[in-house]
Amino acid sequence: MNIRVVSVSRQVGTAGEEVAKALAPRLGFRYIDYQVIQAAAQEAGVSPETVSESEHTPSLVTRILEALARNPSMPVAAWADPVPLTTSPLFTSTDYRKFVENVIRDLAGQGDCVIVGHAGQVILRDRVDTLRVLVTGSAQARARRIMTGMGVDEKTALKTVERTDSERIEYFRRVYETGWLTPCTYDLCLNTDRMTPEQAAQLAESAALLR
Repeated sequence: MNIRVVSVSRQVGTAGEEVAKALAPRLGFRYIDYQVIQAAAQEAGVSPETVSESEHTPSLVTRILEALARNPSMPVAAWADPVPLTTSPLFTSTDYRKFVENVIRDLAGQGDCVIVGHAGQVILRDRVDTLRVLVTGSAQARARRIMTGMGVDEKTALKTVERTDSERIEYFRRVYETGWLTPCTYDLCLNTDRMTPEQAAQLAESAALLR
């Protein structure tokens, strides 16, 4: 393999960001995370928060508004802002995701980067120079990290694990029609229950340098 890009996906509480941060300097790659949202927001001319929201399952109200925005025959008076949609188009969650996907592809085209999250494992699945890594772990181990990091009790930590997993699974099912945790979506799965982020990064580095 001639790996020029590593996509790192992670479940909450697995220290996935730490793995990616440890991996990037090992390979001499750039570490990319929030820069994706910033670049997409700049391109779209909106706030980073607006683009970030598009990476989550939208609420019913948001879906209704986006449907209305796609209907050019809707009376202008129905909108709080009286500017016609033809001169001030309203981007939808799908539009913002396209901006994010374009940024991911541009970064991958430049090469030498470790990209954390943002559905990189799906967007870049057809690139032979990309290593797709999933950082995973048991609910108990992840909850312990959340308890330490957030200062919450075990019940709250376990609920956080369950909720975030459920949301991401639904998001990938709805948007990309794929399983977020499906093993064949990735080239390498790392369980951080019994290894440190540095050890996990070492394994990912070995996979990336395979010839």
